[in-house]
Amino acid sequence: MPQEKTVPAKTTAAKSTAARKPKPPNYDPFVRHSVTVKADRKTAFKVFLEDFPQWWPKNFRTTKVGAPLGVDPKTGGRLYEIDEQGEEHTFGLIRKVDGPDTLAVGWRLNGFGRIDPDNASEFTVTFVPDGQKKTRVDVEHTHFDRMGTKHAKRVRNGMDKGWPTILASFQTKIEDGTS
Repeated sequence: MPQEKTVPAKTTAAKSTAARKPKPPNYDPFVRHSVTVKADRKTAFKVFLEDFPQWWPKNFRTTKVGAPLGVDPKTGGRLYEIDEQGEEHTFGLIRKVDGPDTLAVGWRLNGFGRIDPDNASEFTVTFVPDGQKKTRVDVEHTHFDRMGTKHAKRVRNGMDKGWPTILASFQTKIEDGTS
């Protein structure tokens, strides 16, 4: 009687998530923009954080263009919008305040103009002296991968287009001396 060949059974169990290597993003995972303002670092930092509601672009809102904004300017504080019923909608959590050097914010917007705490990206702002009474303000926005592959690239590209407008508004606030 001929001998049968034995073929090892194929393993059908899926690899555990921990064993899978994460795929690198198919986009640059960082958004970086800078602006130089005519103010010392301490003033630039103060205006960026404490005067945030006055200079943030009016069309960058979740409930209504020009809706009032609020800020709790401390580590553990928040950036929020106030709707027409007086309800506060937190769209940023302040992770680090190290004035006048660094500010880090967990950004809870999902790119559809909606607050989504489970899919927060993050941005860090650094304030670097740039000559006498000038400060270079550098923004690095990242962690778009937390939004999942479906939205990360679109949100990243949206923020890449949005930060120049945001920084121009900040620069105007500084140059107008309206702090």
